[in-house]
Amino acid sequence: MGASVSGEHSPAVSTLSGPVVGREYQLHDGRRVDMYMGIPYAEPPVGMLRFKKPRPITPWSEELNCTHFGPRCPQVDEYFAQYLNIVGKDEANCLTLNVFTPRWRYETKKKYAVMVWIHGGGFSIHSSSNYGDTTIARNLCTKDVVVVSINYRLGPFGFFTTGDDQCKGNMGLWDQALALHWVHDNIEAFGGDRDNVTVFGQSAGGASADLLAISPHSRGKGLLTCDFAMRTKEAQAQLCREFARYLGWTGEDSDTEGLLHFMEAQPSSRLEVGIHPKKGFHTSISGNLLFVPNFDGDFFPRPMDVLRQEGPRKPIMIGTTENEGLFFVALGGFAKSPEGFRRFCRQIIRECDYGHDTENVRRDIYDFYMKDVDAKDKTKITERMVQFMGDYAINAGVMRYVRKMAEYGNEVYFYCFEYFNPDGFGFLRFMLPYKGATHCSELRYVLGKGVFSKFRPNQDDLEMLDIMTTFFTNFAKHGNPCGDRSLSDKEPLWERYDPKQPYRHLRIQLPMPMMADDYQRKRTDFWEKIELRNRAKAML
Repeated sequence: MGASVSGEHSPAVSTLSGPVVGREYQLHDGRRVDMYMGIPYAEPPVGMLRFKKPRPITPWSEELNCTHFGPRCPQVDEYFAQYLNIVGKDEANCLTLNVFTPRWRYETKKKYAVMVWIHGGGFSIHSSSNYGDTTIARNLCTKDVVVVSINYRLGPFGFFTTGDDQCKGNMGLWDQALALHWVHDNIEAFGGDRDNVTVFGQSAGGASADLLAISPHSRGKGLLTCDFAMRTKEAQAQLCREFARYLGWTGEDSDTEGLLHFMEAQPSSRLEVGIHPKKGFHTSISGNLLFVPNFDGDFFPRPMDVLRQEGPRKPIMIGTTENEGLFFVALGGFAKSPEGFRRFCRQIIRECDYGHDTENVRRDIYDFYMKDVDAKDKTKITERMVQFMGDYAINAGVMRYVRKMAEYGNEVYFYCFEYFNPDGFGFLRFMLPYKGATHCSELRYVLGKGVFSKFRPNQDDLEMLDIMTTFFTNFAKHGNPCGDRSLSDKEPLWERYDPKQPYRHLRIQLPMPMMADDYQRKRTDFWEKIELRNRAKAML
């Protein structure tokens, strides 16, 4: 595309924390984007601050060189590490953020809409560095927005809890909230409009965008891809006790002070986790993820339904990919027989959630997906497994969320991303039972950076990249992915979600996105009935 990173420094910017200097990125048309990376926004979360809310960074007076990403928060390296922009790990210095802003702000004298990216990774892995710098400058900033990406604490560092006042948890969410406060206080120095900030993210980052939007500690527009998992504080505290015992803690369950001291004394390397449990660690608590946000009574001071109804009405853009489960099935292996499907169902559907009804639930799920499948048809069995995993992990929750937020009076734009380049899966192509748009595959068309492999776009990819970045930046600027409707009398391409047509959504595909009425073939209706039988599910 002809763009290049210049050796020139970007102009110094004075923030309330102190002056920062970045580096410039020159676009193919000669314009420049300024990139300020690794700006610290919080004090080092170490020692007695390890499991505490973050404290604002102590201001500095000398110009701070912010030309490279800051380190990642501690974690275990897992998927696609060789394809991601991996930087070092450092518990003390990981709470940083990055600002990407058009240099032409000095000429236009405008305040640009601000997009704050929160990375995914199951609340356990990744960092802002994994999702691009020059690609953000080239694909988003060129559409006249300021983009911020942030780091936050992960795994036990971000979501350990004792379940009481010793440690209420959700430190990772408090990190995100503090970063948003920093943005509010400083973004105008970078040409951003602090009164027009959109938080966007994917997977765990999408979950975070929603949670920040409903907490009274941080509220605003939300742009989400996928839904999320949360636990009651009791369930999360139980998991944390089991993890501490795995590490060697021998105290009483009631000794939460001793538990906290034990965890504070551990070297950071022992507390690092990934998406999958550490070898030998088992928990009695259900769920796809280990360390996740909990209903702590602090970041979420009232029940979630109450917070959602109390909060200001806001526009929301949310969606999934067509084959969310394809990613999870590929990484976890997949059943090729009816018995394999049953075995997998037993692993997922647990007695701690469904009690005496567990076997009935397992049977109903098996019948729903497998009743009409020939036992020898391995292809069809795999397809149904992909549907099952996608519906269970993501699709049903997203559908439930969309309906609820629309019922509360929010303006919701709902989509299913269906486009994929069959040559764009990198090494994952050897693991996939078949190819399709799956978890994470839409990210290259939002940020311009691949997750499964390097992003080498063909002409169709470039067209989809323009479609997605236009939707996202329009939403940030106008609260509507179709842009400023006052400029056109045409019917919008993307209709606002209507609860009276619950499965109507935008199919994002080529040659042209279009509205459709059959989201995931209406399978999520089945999961609504299953959800009613889940006695342990924390209500969202």
